[in-house]
Amino acid sequence: MCKVPSQVNQDWLRVSSLVLILILKGGILTGGMSITVLRTCIFALTACALGAQQLTGDPARGQALFEGKGECLMCHRVNDKGSRYGPDLSTIGASRGRGGGPNISPTGTAAGDPKGLELAMLDPDAEVALANRSVRVVTKDGTVITGRLLNHDNFSVQFIDTQSKLRAFMKSDLKEFAVLTKSPMPSYQDKLNAQEVADLVSYLISLKGPSKP
Repeated sequence: MCKVPSQVNQDWLRVSSLVLILILKGGILTGGMSITVLRTCIFALTACALGAQQLTGDPARGQALFEGKGECLMCHRVNDKGSRYGPDLSTIGASRGRGGGPNISPTGTAAGDPKGLELAMLDPDAEVALANRSVRVVTKDGTVITGRLLNHDNFSVQFIDTQSKLRAFMKSDLKEFAVLTKSPMPSYQDKLNAQEVADLVSYLISLKGPSKP
């Protein structure tokens, strides 16, 4: 059966169903649990969370976190401000792309989805878009360089390094080359509290790009 933490405080009650799933996945399950019991536990814990006081995010506080405590500008860019190393988040809050198709977020989930953005912050490795995979190369002199992959084929590789510089190599000039499956983004599960996560998500959802005339 489910082992619920003995000290259930308000912050724990307020987390979303995604966080509850992460908690379950993290090891508070005892052995021998069937999928039916697991599903029942998730639904029960979700109902508990949803029944508690809901957190309302504040975009202004979220922006302050994005530019300050969260250090998000060290990797991401918003409206020509920040680094080019990570995906540009200037339109991450838009729910639809051109032609009515889904606008894909840095995690591969539909942009404009609060739950997807929350999951990306709490468990960045859960879903990494192919377009945002990282790459690691080792030159023949032993220099190790990592960055966000832009393109590669049988002969060459191009990527943005951690200093936001465009790098290009012929694979024949490299000692090692590897596309990484894990996200370089750190988890904010232990760095931000529930209210701060809600504020940051609220700010990201507000980023819909320049308004059209």
